[in-house]
Amino acid sequence: MGAKRKWLAHLGTIAVIAAVVTGCSSNDTGSTNASNKAGDAANKPGSGTNEAGKAENTSASNKASGTNDEGNKGTANNGAADEVQPIPADVQDSSDLPDWKGKQLSLNIWYSHGTGGGLIDTRKSKGDVVTPEIARVTGVTLDIAKSFDNAGQTAEVKTGLLAASNNWPALVDNADLKALVDADKVYDLTELLPKYAPNIMRKIPLSLKTIWEGDSRVSAGQKGKIYAVPTTLSMPLTELDSTIDKNKYSFLSTPDDNFSYIWVRDDILKKLYPNAKTQKELEAMYVQNGTFTQDQILDVPINSKADFVNFLYDIKKLGIKEGNQPVSPFYTFSGQDNWALMAFLGGLVDGYSMDNNYFTYWDKQTQKVEFMYDKPFFKESLRTWDQLLRDGVASKEALLDPYNTFKEKLDNGMYAVSYAWLQPDPSVLAKAGKTYAYRKVYLNIPTDDSRYVMYKAAPGTLENIAIFKDKVKPEDVPQVLRWLDFLESDAGEKLNFWGPRSAGLFKEDADGKRTYVDPELEQHMVYQQPSPKGLFYNLKNGTADSGLHNYFSYATTSKFSPIYSYDRERNASDVYKFFNIALVRPFKEVVSLTPDIYNYTADIPEADKAWKARTAFENALTKVIAASSDSQFEKLYNDFVTIAQKSGYTDELAQKIDAAFRVKNADNMDSLK
Repeated sequence: MGAKRKWLAHLGTIAVIAAVVTGCSSNDTGSTNASNKAGDAANKPGSGTNEAGKAENTSASNKASGTNDEGNKGTANNGAADEVQPIPADVQDSSDLPDWKGKQLSLNIWYSHGTGGGLIDTRKSKGDVVTPEIARVTGVTLDIAKSFDNAGQTAEVKTGLLAASNNWPALVDNADLKALVDADKVYDLTELLPKYAPNIMRKIPLSLKTIWEGDSRVSAGQKGKIYAVPTTLSMPLTELDSTIDKNKYSFLSTPDDNFSYIWVRDDILKKLYPNAKTQKELEAMYVQNGTFTQDQILDVPINSKADFVNFLYDIKKLGIKEGNQPVSPFYTFSGQDNWALMAFLGGLVDGYSMDNNYFTYWDKQTQKVEFMYDKPFFKESLRTWDQLLRDGVASKEALLDPYNTFKEKLDNGMYAVSYAWLQPDPSVLAKAGKTYAYRKVYLNIPTDDSRYVMYKAAPGTLENIAIFKDKVKPEDVPQVLRWLDFLESDAGEKLNFWGPRSAGLFKEDADGKRTYVDPELEQHMVYQQPSPKGLFYNLKNGTADSGLHNYFSYATTSKFSPIYSYDRERNASDVYKFFNIALVRPFKEVVSLTPDIYNYTADIPEADKAWKARTAFENALTKVIAASSDSQFEKLYNDFVTIAQKSGYTDELAQKIDAAFRVKNADNMDSLK
């Protein structure tokens, strides 16, 4: 039913759009109706070029035709299209580019993802050095006052309203492209983009197939076609650019360590492992050296699940108190559900990693999607946590405490060990005058890669821009693409952080290394210290109070960011950007989708029903962990399995998820063997 409802909604959207197309059309910027094509060649399947940066002589830009404001037929090789020269790749600064001499375009945009609210940055930048420079170089300005999001509605509802009023914007971000393409509302950019946006094609290469072919927000589900311009690349740039220093890049994007650590009170840790470092000692090591070796990161020898369990029992033997209250070595419940324990910590100590949860996982041995809850190894994992509770190693009070009470105890040192995302708040400890702190302790327990998969997200983009035919004339499309190409070029990236050279905000040495002239601006841009100057100049430092966030960029991170390029003074607060096991021992990950049940609730009604019954599943699971005897454990576990199956977690559902997973993940199935 979910898939059918989605299809009917999609069909309805097309019908509404089509009805409007046959009636009338808005032509504020010159295109007279939605059937105007950016060119015959661009609309023929398979007519795209084979290599980035090349375009055939029959490109859509040379064939585009439309009706101008005076009603005369025109083609894209008239007027501005002839003057459009791509942004050179070797330009070091926007100031080196000439003024745009052609038409000035003011474009509005529809941010179509989500239900809207807060997507448009309406703040004012009084000393803006970025927006005027973009307009000078490209002749394009984004009209924020006329831009909009979904205003609390779904994208489907908003699409219907726009179609009914026939008031389409010039651009749309992350649209349901299939509906718009089927209704002939947006331009086919297959041939135009390589010709007018060579920087984009170079920096987001066609080899990233999950973007160009796998993302329907770019291709509208049509292999080999481009209907939207991908921007804001979301992936580690170290995988694309070998010149990037991986250690320095950690300032921008800390490598994913898969939560393969626990948090431990360092005063207690020292009692059991005298050679282990305290939090302050780790910070001092970072300030002095800037990096850590693998031996330094694995300074506590916990190499197996047995080592971890023994560590907890050893903490109990110490009899540590906080005031008059005994400190619990550990907890199994945090006032929420069982995800922290069974997906994060259980995955870590039982070798299945946080990438495989206690609902669905891909089993390399059986080569299919399985439920974990009824497997013998999972039952034994539950038995371990139950025994720790029975022996008083895990807190029994935590089973009853609501989350706020649990968190208060955690932040006041009442648990020796924490895990997953549940980090004790260091500011609370410091305010209370505690002489100890919690530090990360990485567990050197290998993942069982004979059975389990560690997943790596496929390359993707966060923003994808399509161009509406109703508001942008065919001859103006090349200029719009050149504008987007500038924003994603090296010169455009630099502009976001430094402004143009002509603004005089930075000095540059003979090697091209830049430093800010204003010390306050430097502290804001390099160390993200609060200051109004980022917004004043419209420069972005990655925080909410820096420059405006309406323009698009190449990626979520940048090697031109001063956070990366500066010779930074080491600060103790950056210690965990470098005390990171992934920097010295990368994980064996494969690019693949994950078979998580919640990814299939929209497509499989039975999955939706089972996921909505999760509360009963979780409650029964918690009871198993809290069993007071072996016999009660067996009974409660059997009850749990029965409840899980009655809630819909059946072999039949696992088979349906498996089938859907194989279809969605077809390009990556070989990597799961």
